[in-house]
Amino acid sequence: MPEEVFEKDPNLVEIRAFIYPKFDEGIYRELVENGITHAYSFGGVQYGKLKVLGKGKTGVVVLLDRDKAVKIRRTDSPKESLELEARIQEMAYPSSPKAYFYGRNFIVMEYVRGRTLTPKDLGALPDLLVRARYLEEVKIEHLELSRPWRNVLYNGERTYIIDYDSSQVKENPNNVTKVLSAFKLYELAREYKKGRDLRKVLSTLTKLLPSSSK
Repeated sequence: MPEEVFEKDPNLVEIRAFIYPKFDEGIYRELVENGITHAYSFGGVQYGKLKVLGKGKTGVVVLLDRDKAVKIRRTDSPKESLELEARIQEMAYPSSPKAYFYGRNFIVMEYVRGRTLTPKDLGALPDLLVRARYLEEVKIEHLELSRPWRNVLYNGERTYIIDYDSSQVKENPNNVTKVLSAFKLYELAREYKKGRDLRKVLSTLTKLLPSSSK
């Protein structure tokens, strides 16, 4: 992240500007009461004249400082609160960015320096499978991992599974097979589904990956 972002005052914007798509006094008041008064215009998503880290159906994610981001609930969100999403994200850590604190209309979390995953990121796959398996161990099913390209960040060393707004806590969650299927590794997905032996899958995967991806 360029340090100029923090050195230029115009990049620091009053938090009310990020309440989307229309201003809501209740959301603004909750943010300010929790010390969230300004954020940075920074990120890969254009938002009017501003930039944000991400924008989805339930919220807008903006940069708070060098190490923190905040997800602000959209005023037209189908969800009336972000609290359940935040609690699931807490359970998901360290597969997820760390959630520091939250309220009905916001989640303050760890800012991850990385980019969204692509189908070419085969070298990230072993780590992502371990992260997906951890979600299964804590009974979380992430419903978007069959399309991980917008829901996984990769920094060249490790992966982070993000966006828990549609996730569920349930018995026998299914995350690893979704990731394998997304990479078109259908045989490995079937193998994992039979015995849920991730070590065996990773061993087979290591033999399949080109040496440049390992």
